[in-house]
Amino acid sequence: MEFTITRIQTPIGIFRLKGLMPETAVLSFSHAEFMGSDGWVEIDLESDGGRSILSRVEADIILHLRS
Repeated sequence: MEFTITRIQTPIGIFRLKGLMPETAVLSFSHAEFMGSDGWVEIDLESDGGRSILSRVEADIILHLRS
């Protein structure tokens, strides 16, 4: 299932996300941004830091998509 979340608030911040959630519920992101002090900031999906941030909110995103 492809998804687009225009705004989700999590314990670590506000995110805007696009990606894919297959039946196994392992998320694959095609685009991710977080709300910084000056607006939306793109997350580098290839970096360790970017993957670390997204792994911290993965459970919140899955819960959001399933509700």
